[in-house]
Amino acid sequence: MSDRTESLALDPEVYSMTDERNGLTVVDVASITPEQRRAMLELLQICYSNVSPAQFNRDLDEKEWVIVGTDARTGGLWCFSTLRSLRATVDGVRIVAFYSGDTASRPDTRGGATFAGTRLVIRKMFYEKMRRLSTADRFVWFTINSTSRGYKLTSMIFREYVPTPGRPLSPADTRVVAELCRLKGLAFDPATGIVKLENPTMPLEESGISRPDDPYIRFFVSANPGASNGERLATLIDLSAENLTPVGERMVFR
Repeated sequence: MSDRTESLALDPEVYSMTDERNGLTVVDVASITPEQRRAMLELLQICYSNVSPAQFNRDLDEKEWVIVGTDARTGGLWCFSTLRSLRATVDGVRIVAFYSGDTASRPDTRGGATFAGTRLVIRKMFYEKMRRLSTADRFVWFTINSTSRGYKLTSMIFREYVPTPGRPLSPADTRVVAELCRLKGLAFDPATGIVKLENPTMPLEESGISRPDDPYIRFFVSANPGASNGERLATLIDLSAENLTPVGERMVFR
């Protein structure tokens, strides 16, 4: 399949950044109200321990966009996910990377609704890629995974990413991750692919570990033995139409 990102319409009425059924929309960080900030912090504290309000606000202020989910019945926040872009040139290749920050969802909404939130994250990245096609040679999604659940979800959307079972970070990809971590001020170990945060938040629930025979979950557990101590596994995903699974195609193109 040819890369169809060039054909995505810029008209938001055509390429929507909202999901009315699930109360989801993409907003600029600058438009987040004090009330929304407080609700985001409270939700993050429900999902993670060791959450510092000061650190949360610093992290949010450096982001560009937030995917916000609002409960139509109560008007309350049920999920959010933050996103920003990074620019780097590595080995002569101009790279735009989209970096995912804090993400949280109300425990009773896990499943299809949170998958809808991920869909808007994916759509936003492809939309931004299409707008910036002439400014970079490679577009990637850069994540640091704290749970096997989030790491496994990527395999449902993208055909290939690194590291995965049987495909470690190549020297070239390691240099990309190292540069992105340098730009973000993250402590990255190129020998292990692990990011160690100074004051990591700790997920209060890890449901994916209940499927130890899944190859992706098994790989995550072996590649990131320090996950329970807040260590993150750095992951690099190429954003191209060819790299989308059928599920990913439906997210982007429908």
